[in-house]
Amino acid sequence: MSLVSNNIKYLRRLNGLTQEQFSRKIGIKRSLLGAYEEARANPNLTNLKNMAAAFGVSVDHLLKNDLRRLRETPDLGIPFNPAFKPMAPLIQDDAPVPNAPQPLSNIIAKFQPPKPSLRMVARPIAFKPVKPEKFERASAQAVSNPQNEPLRFNNHYQENGTSKSAPQEPAKSPQQSIQWVNRSEATNYLNNYQNTAFLNRLPVFQIPILPSGHYRAFEAGDDFSFPNALLIGTFVRNWYDIKDGTHYILVVKNTGIKSGKVYNRVKDKGILLLRSDNKKNGDQEIAIRDVLEVWEVKAFVSSTMPAPSPSHEGLKKILGDLRDELNRDASAGGFLT
Repeated sequence: MSLVSNNIKYLRRLNGLTQEQFSRKIGIKRSLLGAYEEARANPNLTNLKNMAAAFGVSVDHLLKNDLRRLRETPDLGIPFNPAFKPMAPLIQDDAPVPNAPQPLSNIIAKFQPPKPSLRMVARPIAFKPVKPEKFERASAQAVSNPQNEPLRFNNHYQENGTSKSAPQEPAKSPQQSIQWVNRSEATNYLNNYQNTAFLNRLPVFQIPILPSGHYRAFEAGDDFSFPNALLIGTFVRNWYDIKDGTHYILVVKNTGIKSGKVYNRVKDKGILLLRSDNKKNGDQEIAIRDVLEVWEVKAFVSSTMPAPSPSHEGLKKILGDLRDELNRDASAGGFLT
């Protein structure tokens, strides 16, 4: 087995993808992907770039580093990029699988940077210093653009349950970003939840009490204690880690966006049990194959204030009134039943 074939197989399994799922993502035959993983063939330039882009790693990492050592370096994340679109041209279904692999050195040589050429000058060159205000303005523009580092999420579920890799946390951003999905955009969101252009058009806001990171906000319906509240959640990568009785937002195929307390039945039944705060709605069993995304609710914003709890003095007064009424009834009837 070659280093690149081991890396391809490792990254695919780490993200819970079957060969059929991943081959469709990068637009090649499953048999060709199998040949890559078994070192019976080496990826051509286009397919190599597609696989590296899909996993959010560089081609250099894919070719030269043993990524199976990832667990020894927890700061290095290998998330799958759902917004990835393969480069053209793609390998068609009738493309033959070569029997003999090409030497890996031929592929590595294509990605070696060219040797810098020296330019001889006959006079000294005077370098002008950069003005501080220009440097500060350029740095501020780079920090204010949260799109420089795209989100890479993995919500693919392996139905046979063989994948037990630890969940990879989203890369932390130096600032907070909350994308807002308006209720009127719920249908568009279901159709474009992996469309980068659509997601980039969503309104973005910030809340001081939340730590830095990427969030997404959804409007709650009558299944939440405070209807029309804004539920703010973080993306859940590994659905096996869903905590029973915790509030989540579920993006469900052909159904819409739902929220409530979720109970994890993924391993034994392949479902999530959704319990609404509104008892009239009842419990729902949602098949995991119909779930597109899961967001854990971290905060909510509501214009409705919760009803105040009765004070200690108020409870004493209520008990006193009940006692007086019972005494009056006892005096009138002669005894209590």
